[in-house]
Amino acid sequence: MWYSPSYGLITAPKAITKDGIQHPANIFTAWPKGELANIGFHPARMDFLDHRYYNSGASAYTFDDLTQEWVISYSVASEKKLDDLKNSMKDEVKGLASSRLSGSDWMRIREGDGGTAMSEAWKTYRTDVRSTSNTKDSEIDALSNLDAVKDYQNSSVVEVRYVSHYETDLETELITETIGPDTESFSRSINKVDFGWPTAPDAIPDPYHVRYE
Repeated sequence: MWYSPSYGLITAPKAITKDGIQHPANIFTAWPKGELANIGFHPARMDFLDHRYYNSGASAYTFDDLTQEWVISYSVASEKKLDDLKNSMKDEVKGLASSRLSGSDWMRIREGDGGTAMSEAWKTYRTDVRSTSNTKDSEIDALSNLDAVKDYQNSSVVEVRYVSHYETDLETELITETIGPDTESFSRSINKVDFGWPTAPDAIPDPYHVRYE
């Protein structure tokens, strides 16, 4: 994007007439920044408001002398209603639980029709999914303000993962990977709505994952 106070915002290259001179669309991709600046255009970027939590107010254009670009920012018109945010989160929890249970519904139906019984591992998994769903609903109900909602949806965890080691056989040129025992840690931001659900019995385990801290 590009912006000129006298012309306005250009969101995609297009032909323009500036100060009585016609310019083709490709000036925005072919010209250096300095040449575009000479006719009043500088790069523009959006400083986005987090629309998960706020309704947008008026826009403002500020020139950043360091980066030589226009920054388009939005004021906060209002915070979104806490109850609406929590209800939306609980609807997401309900959908996640439903999707996890639906994959094994056929086992329950088969057992109910007198066929092969569902394994204990799958029964335990389905019970754990429902329990996790109920726990998350209770946690969300307990969120008392917008900051608590933000913390719930942007929580920090540290994941510990095994490090891979590679060895090449000089005769066959085959490369062998050994996983661990060394580990390394990574900081992650997680949304507790979709984090921490039980693992299905048929899920393929991640050989590199050790634990979350």
